[in-house]
Amino acid sequence: MLVKHRRYDPERDFMRVRDLLANHYLIGGKPLNWGIERWNYARYFVAPMFGAQELVNASMDDIRKKSQEAIRFWENSISVWENGSGEIVGVVNPEEHTHKQPGMPYIQRHPSYDFLLSEMIGYAETTFADSGMVRIFVSEHDKRLQALAVERGYAKGDKPCGYFLEYGLKDLPESDLPTGYRVLSMADENDLEKRRKVLGLSFKNKDPNDWPSLFSYQELQRAPDYRKELDLVVTNASGEYLACCIVWYNEHNRIAHLEPVGSISLGMGRQVVLEGLRRVASMGAEKAVMDSGLRFYEKIGFKRKHPSGYIWIKGG
Repeated sequence: MLVKHRRYDPERDFMRVRDLLANHYLIGGKPLNWGIERWNYARYFVAPMFGAQELVNASMDDIRKKSQEAIRFWENSISVWENGSGEIVGVVNPEEHTHKQPGMPYIQRHPSYDFLLSEMIGYAETTFADSGMVRIFVSEHDKRLQALAVERGYAKGDKPCGYFLEYGLKDLPESDLPTGYRVLSMADENDLEKRRKVLGLSFKNKDPNDWPSLFSYQELQRAPDYRKELDLVVTNASGEYLACCIVWYNEHNRIAHLEPVGSISLGMGRQVVLEGLRRVASMGAEKAVMDSGLRFYEKIGFKRKHPSGYIWIKGG
């Protein structure tokens, strides 16, 4: 098959990579590639968030400038493989990164193009090596990529990165939100200052300078698969945001993804997740999936299926 390897073009390729992930997320009921939520979130939230992470009391103009630089840096590290019909059949991309190091690569592809894997690993080794060490993520059930990793001298890490969790969306429990509390979406009240605060506090960041920037939330709301009506918060009678959750819906597979979830009040994380699942179920979603090792999700009703995968390491 004729396949061309080239640099990622954000204007023409973002949605084409997104479609590759949507169409080939699951193989035999197990994830082969990222979900659409992770692709949207990496570009429209993680990149600008990291771009402004070290800025303290900076102006909005400076935050915007550094965030945009980080987005370009993320985009410039990505490479795609395109077949003769113009379909993207492979991509190597990072997730988290800094301005100096593009982070760990993820190797994603159409299942009929496994013959590209060796070339894709080669690109990852050339572009993402850090002090002579390369790390790649390999799904536990991806036997072809595992075999190539062994051939190229990689060693499998000791601990899984997380677990693949599922929740069937039939017969969801009805809301039992206490009196005085309610669930709002960003379509109801788009208060991004309160929104970034609740997420920051959820991850134990007390300093507002450590919260995601306002610009990163503005960018997030531009993501093609983001829906304000599925960006939810729980509020108390005073209007304080106590928990948050974004639901992403892959209509191709009728699958819902949650990214991210946060809470600063006991029990409210469960409330916002279940409300999100009820809303996306009404849109036609049949199940929700998570890549997480947190017991929190299993207590809600998610079922642990298998390890998501391991980090494989070469050199260093």
